[in-house]
Parts: sequence; C-alpha cells; structure tokens
Amino acid sequence: MVLEETTLLLPEATREDVAAFFEPRAAAIDAGTADIREGLVWLHQRLLREDASPSLPDVGAAIATVAWSDMSSAFSLWSHRAVVEYLTPLPAGSFLAETVAPRLHRVAFLGSTALAPAIAYTLEQVPLPVTARREGSSLILDGRIAWASNLFPPDFVLVTVVAGPDGTPCVVAIPGDAPGLQVAPEPPLLALKATGSSSVTLDQTPIGEEWVISHDLPGFMRRVRPVLLLLQSCFSWGLAARSLSEARAHLRGSTQIFLPEIDAMEERLARLGREIARALADRGQSLGMRGVVQTRLDIARLAAAAVATEAKVLGGRGFLATSGTARRLREAAFLPIQSPTEAQLLTELSRSA
Repeated sequence: MVLEETTLLLPEATREDVAAFFEPRAAAIDAGTADIREGLVWLHQRLLREDASPSLPDVGAAIATVAWSDMSSAFSLWSHRAVVEYLTPLPAGSFLAETVAPRLHRVAFLGSTALAPAIAYTLEQVPLPVTARREGSSLILDGRIAWASNLFPPDFVLVTVVAGPDGTPCVVAIPGDAPGLQVAPEPPLLALKATGSSSVTLDQTPIGEEWVISHDLPGFMRRVRPVLLLLQSCFSWGLAARSLSEARAHLRGSTQIFLPEIDAMEERLARLGREIARALADRGQSLGMRGVVQTRLDIARLAAAAVATEAKVLGGRGFLATSGTARRLREAAFLPIQSPTEAQLLTELSRSA
C-alpha cells in the first residue's frame, strides 16, 4: 500500500533496477567488506546525471528508493548530494561552481557534509571546533571534526564551519588532499559501516579564499537546513517502508495481531511521504522551518517503530545477526543521534512553540 500511495519513490521500473543493484551489496557493505563508492557512481551514471539536471524531488526519491535496499548507500548519497546543494547557488565562474561542483556531479570525488558543529553552534552556542587564521592569501585551519562521512582520502571534499580570523563563523570546503588533513581509521560502528565515517584532524591546513562558500552562517543555514533535513527524512522514509513491507509479508498465525499496528503505521508513512515530496518541490516553504523540523523528527521516530514491529513479526529469523531485520534494527539506532539529534530537534521545537 505504501508504495502506491506516495510520490516519494522513483517509478516502479527504476525501483527494480535500483533494488537489483543494491540489494545484493547490502550485506557486504554492512559487514565492511565493500564500500559505497561503486553504488554512488552507478546512481549518478544512471539516475542523477548532471546533464539530466535532477530536481530536489528526484534526489529525494533516489535516496528513499536506495534506503529500501541499503541504508548505508542512501546515507552516503544524502551526504554527497547535500554538498552538491551547498555549492549549487554559487556564482557562475567561481572556483567552487566551475571546478569542484562538476567533479561532484561526476563522482570524481565524494561530498562530505560536516555541519554538526554549525548546528550545535547555532542551537546551543557550542564553540566551533575548527579555527582559521589568515596567512597571506590563505586561511590556516586547525582543529578536529569529530564525525564526517564519505571520507575516502584523497577523493573527497569536506564542507564544515570554522571560526574565522575575527571569530566570525564561515562555511568552507576543504579538499581531501589538503596538507595537514588527517582522517582517522574508520572505527567499528554498530551500523553504516563502509561509509567512510570517522574523524578529521586539521593541523595548519591551508585553503585559499576560493574554498570559502559563505561568510554569512545564519543566511547559509537558513538556505540549506530545510533541504538537509528533508533529504535526511527520505532515507528514514525508505527504511520505514521496507520494514513495514517485510512485516506485512511475514504475518502468520499469532503475529497477525500486529496487522492493525502495521496498517496504522503504513497510513502515517504514506501521509508523511506525500508531505516530504511536496516540501522537496518547494524546498520546504510549504512546511516552514518548524514544520520541516517536526517532519524530520516524526519520520525518524516512525522508522524506529517500523523496524521494531518488523522484528516482532519476524521473531527468531530477524534475531540472526546476518538478517536484514537485524541490520535495519542497527541502522534505526543511528537516527536519534544523527545531527541534528533528536534532543536538538526537540529543543528547537520547544523554543518555537
């Protein structure tokens, strides 16, 4: 029912192609024996080609559709496309627009979004962990970013916020081969393995002024936050849709007691899918910032509930560590702690009530 009642997913024939590519890879990615790069290249060659000018709803549908089969690849696609979105409005002829953005579209390197410090700074006045000082025509960066993804040195560009020479925050892009940039080995994670997720240390790392995206952090965040949260909502939606589909397909005997629960969650999921699809089309204007925040919170919570229901229905089969159910349980555990965290979302909603 969910698939037929939302415009959030790609068309059926394309969904089948996506599933055929990503479904066999999901277990290997989860085990850390494969990574997400081949999948992102495939998606951009087949679906998100620069010459096809994919719209934001197209990108959201791709993320949701990939999440049906493989949450890790959907998460990495979100990070990559978020960086594309950050660079899209930059003036034609600028270095980032003319040199970096086309390489992102070709997946010559991956986009890594590290805006958690900016969100913590904006919502909670937490000091930015990276500082910049001016030396000639360069900015010299020092500090440590605790978490970022798609960190496959040297083939990535990292977008984060730093405290500028006068203390004013500025948004910068940092190439993966910049001097003094070190990526820590990927730690053992509960889920989302093989996504190049780790920490980054910057030790007197120089970047030119051409790598600065914006000196106006409030304006930048107003522009990108609705898109960032809506695209995050897409992979939560795809995860929830898959779990509810699995739960419905495996109802037997006593587990049929969960049918009303599944019906109710599918109805809510379809409503949220339509809401997200509409909001993607107007970059969140139809919902407003508070509505986008509420939707992001609601879909993440629904995904966690859907996966828990799948586990109840599947029983022992889902308890096997190698099962898709177990993988989705671990993936859902990530949603409340992804930036913005559930605590940050609730805090923001409480302030705007």
